[in-house]
Amino acid sequence: MKEHYSEQEIQRLHSYLNIHLKKEQRELPEDEQIEALHKRDRNKWIHFAINLLALLIFGYSFYFDLTRMSRTFFIIIAVIFSINVLLIFYQKKQIRDLIEYLRWKKRKE
Repeated sequence: MKEHYSEQEIQRLHSYLNIHLKKEQRELPEDEQIEALHKRDRNKWIHFAINLLALLIFGYSFYFDLTRMSRTFFIIIAVIFSINVLLIFYQKKQIRDLIEYLRWKKRKE
């Protein structure tokens, strides 16, 4: 855990809170915010699995000629789902940073 957060880091983390928590969740105590973030983190695994499954289905159907999908269309789909998977991991990193920050903030008080 970090021992100190700069003012710029705190502003960045508060903007993440605005993204990842609903307004009523942001007004809750830190413990409940952490719990809500853990739930959101688990939901990101579900999003990841759905995207990976879609990528595998499209790849399988293209590779074994089960569909008449053109190569260009498959590449576009693969790129979109791959970017989506990367964004999910980036959001998971943001959520982990927020949890660490909220624990630090709670400990500091």
